[in-house]
Amino acid sequence: ISVKTEKHIREGNELFRRWEYESAIKEYENAIKLKPNTLLAQNAQFYIGQSYFRAEQYEDALATFEMLIEDFPESTITPVTELMITQVQDAMSNNTSTGMKIEYTDENSIVDPETGITYTKIKTFTGKNDVIEWTPGTHLSPNGKFLLKSNTIVPMDGSDPFEFIDMQVGKSSWSPDGKKVAFSSGEDSSIYIVPVSPETGHTEGPPKTLFSLSGIKYFIGNLNWSPDSKNLFFSMSIDKKDYPEIWSLSISDGKIRDLTDATIPQIAPACSPDGKSIAFKGPFASMWLCPSEGGTSKKFIDEKHTFPSWSPDGKWLFSDETIYNWGKSLNFIRLSDKLEFKVKPPEKVGTYLSWSPECKKILFFRPSSESVWGMKVASSSGGPAYEPVSHLPVYGAAWSKDSKIIIADGEELNKMEQGDDIMMIVPITGGEYFVLNLDIDVDGIPIPYCVSPDQKKLLFVIKEDDKWDLYTVPVSIEDARATGPVTRIIENWFPQGAHNTLLALSYDGNKLALIMNNDIWVIDVNTTELKQITNSPEKKKWVAWSPDGRMLSYWIFVDKPDWKVETRIIPSDGGKPIKTINNCMVYPSGWSPDSKSVVVGSNGKLSIHNIETNESRIILDSKTKGLNDIYFCCWSPDGKNLVFSEVEKVRHDKYHLYRISAKGGELTELATGDSSFKYDISWSPDGKWICYLYEKMEKIRPESTMWEANFDEIKEKLLK
Repeated sequence: ISVKTEKHIREGNELFRRWEYESAIKEYENAIKLKPNTLLAQNAQFYIGQSYFRAEQYEDALATFEMLIEDFPESTITPVTELMITQVQDAMSNNTSTGMKIEYTDENSIVDPETGITYTKIKTFTGKNDVIEWTPGTHLSPNGKFLLKSNTIVPMDGSDPFEFIDMQVGKSSWSPDGKKVAFSSGEDSSIYIVPVSPETGHTEGPPKTLFSLSGIKYFIGNLNWSPDSKNLFFSMSIDKKDYPEIWSLSISDGKIRDLTDATIPQIAPACSPDGKSIAFKGPFASMWLCPSEGGTSKKFIDEKHTFPSWSPDGKWLFSDETIYNWGKSLNFIRLSDKLEFKVKPPEKVGTYLSWSPECKKILFFRPSSESVWGMKVASSSGGPAYEPVSHLPVYGAAWSKDSKIIIADGEELNKMEQGDDIMMIVPITGGEYFVLNLDIDVDGIPIPYCVSPDQKKLLFVIKEDDKWDLYTVPVSIEDARATGPVTRIIENWFPQGAHNTLLALSYDGNKLALIMNNDIWVIDVNTTELKQITNSPEKKKWVAWSPDGRMLSYWIFVDKPDWKVETRIIPSDGGKPIKTINNCMVYPSGWSPDSKSVVVGSNGKLSIHNIETNESRIILDSKTKGLNDIYFCCWSPDGKNLVFSEVEKVRHDKYHLYRISAKGGELTELATGDSSFKYDISWSPDGKWICYLYEKMEKIRPESTMWEANFDEIKEKLLK
């Protein structure tokens, strides 16, 4: 019965994700009938309330949540349900919509005003057919009848999608002759091949293992076919090698061969249409070429090129400009003379998918889902999570001292351009957020980063090209405004990486630790006095203060030979590191409240290291609990408990949040029902709530669409 109940809840969650709220409610009701008066039933009733809320049926939502509290007043689900009631009541009184503005794309063609290129919509995916959330790794079958993504095949005729094989699939790729699918397994990383029907997309025989290295750890990248469907090309890194290499795999006999003589990282091989050359990505986004039969590799172009592909005529190589903006800007390079041009399709067209079957048009795909960054709150005693403010990107969060509001660094609704960054004041008990007013005398657009732990100062930046100027300004959280003049604390900083990994304010807000040129510097925020703390060549990240301000922790990356990460702890006024913790990472929230210990997640174990006595003790071995990798950790305000995030062993896209005593013991799952990636975890000062940021794919449009553009027209317009 429990299995059936969980199945109904999973199906309800999937329908909820697709905005099919009425059908989702029926699945949740079926779960309650099977297991009434249980925690599963309470969760299902909570999700029914959420479904009514998202559907803007506020009276039904309110009645559902109130009944849940009445029936289960002592349940762990009660605290977050009370928060939902206040949110529903606020929506009712203000008649506010809970969802993002729905964007429909009614046009069947778009003419790019900048280039004059015409993009034509050729296919719409809705309902059950709308399952592809992310364009990278999606392939069109050679005859154009199916889309393939991992283990999912989506028919282009609008019929229901299906899994082509009953196995866990990592990467997959359709052969050019349309008769085979090659795939890597997420379970053992072997490479398999299975015969498929080009007309039905269904398999026509059992899978065959082409390649496996039993007992050796290795990673397999994307699979790319030779044009004659006789060979596969892929990148693979094996233990004792400190970089991935390009390999070929024969379909007929399973023999593999290391193709290149290069001693550089090599990924994303792509075979030319004539089968003679392999293009691949080298270090620093460079593009390289080597013979498909193996031999000497040569650099073709220096930078700004990732994951190369070929035009069907073999005359052009093209790639994405950056990994993080997949397909949004395609750089084409002609092999004969290295002439370049760039295609940047309109946002409504989506990103690069493939070439059309007749090889004359470039196809683009825009999923109905996008990667969403947000913020949620969960009770520290258990139960589901609650979202105080929906559909707003949030990149950083801090609790007020009274635990009633969250100060969040984010962006305004439906605005994603530079300059829309805001600092939000978010009440957790419901009501609209409001924005910290930065009406200050400064040249440029202030981009808020964080409020100091004492909540008296705001750190913000002004960007110009790649350089940053860092400022502080006194603020009043109660009045939501700046209260004094700005102070520029550093000029012309060139950050190399995400800023939250490169700087940190002390708990009293008076000092800033900053990584510049791979060393740590401490700046007095009030006098702008600058002091160098480290002087060593290692790459450093994730600098963090101890609560008492006497120490700093940071990561260093030991590039060779093992590509390891270790944590070092150093006095905040300089000197030699007083402690080095090998093969592990201490996150900024890893310091204990008394500054005497740090919590470390390493090799599936959660350990506490005492800085003063140098003692270490393991409080959790994830293997004994059926868990996998441990990510972000955070101490409770009283130092008695910890919260950490963890990813499932089998499904590496499902993350969980657990509470454990600092002495070890049983786990309590928090934020039940939320499998998103969780990070930047913080505990409210009163110990009742856990705030975390999350990232997940979320449906924000009613349909996915496929578009095409004529390649001859693209060349004509862009090569003038």
